[in-house]
Order: sequence, then C-alpha cells, then structure tokens
Amino acid sequence: MSSPSHPRPIIAVVGPTASGKSDLGIELALRFEGEIINCDSVQVYQGIEIATAKVPLAERRGVPHHLLDFVPPEVNYTAGAWAEAAAEKIAEIEARGRLALLVGGTGFYLRALRQPFFPSPPTDAALRARLTKIRERHGARRLHEILRRLDPASASRLQPRDWSRVQRALEVRLQTGAPLSVGFG
Repeated sequence: MSSPSHPRPIIAVVGPTASGKSDLGIELALRFEGEIINCDSVQVYQGIEIATAKVPLAERRGVPHHLLDFVPPEVNYTAGAWAEAAAEKIAEIEARGRLALLVGGTGFYLRALRQPFFPSPPTDAALRARLTKIRERHGARRLHEILRRLDPASASRLQPRDWSRVQRALEVRLQTGAPLSVGFG
C-alpha cells in the first residue's frame, strides 16, 4: 500500500477471521524488522477478549504491537480516529527505521487510512440517542424520510435499510446546518 502523501509502501495483512493474519504479520515483522499496527475494530477495545483473537503478549515473539487494547469500551472509536492514530504510528515506526505492518480484519479501517474521510463533527451522543430512539420506535424508513426532507441529495444515494449511514447524514445535517451532500464548515 502506498499513496502520493506516503510514497514508502506499507504491508497490510488483512483477511477473514482465523486465516493466519497474526502469525504471518509476526513472521514478516521478525524478518523485516517491523512493528505491527492493529487493524481490527474490536481489538482496539480494552477488556474485550472473547471472539477478538488478540495475540497474547507471550505469543508476540517480541514484536511491538500498536493500537491494540487501548480504547475504553464505552468510547465510540471511529475508523477516522483509527486512521489518524495509525498514520501517527506509521510515522513513529518509520522514524525508528523500522517497517510498519498493518494486521487485522477490518477492511474499513484500511480504507479510512488509504482514502481519508471528509472532516466531520464529533458524534453528539444526545443527538445520536434521539435518532436511535426514533429508529427503534418507527423504523429505519422514518429516519430516511427525515433525511429526504433535510438533505434530498444524500437521501437519494442511501437506501432506507442503510440506517447507520442515513443516521450519520442526519447527525451531520443537524449538527452543522449543512447537508452532507454539499459538505459543511
């Protein structure tokens, strides 16, 4: 993986659960003097061990692992926040003359790093709770109807069943006053 802003290639080991990503990442890190950056959306959370396949410290064979087990579970950690943190870790690792390896199963995280999202306001927990309540009481279609009134262009691109994106478009519109379809600021 490389981009115009980052000409040096970065190895990304991605794939489905239990496909050997962690073992391969550790082998590559040992062979090429690398450090691993976790690229799994569940493994970032502290204390969540069941079904995460976090590599135990004793099995990491001395390879440093970053962005692993560092977010409290009550925090809504976004792909955008991960991409910013990963970019910082990549710079730190490369400044030490080592190879950065992205290892994990969350392709959305990798996409967020390669193609940064638009700048958006932080999540307003109270607004999100109100919109979630509307969705739970009246269904995802109701959120889509509201979006169609406030931001017809975004509503035309999103299906009512894609409630998470519909809800985020509503959040941006209600928080900034500008439709997501034309940006804000």
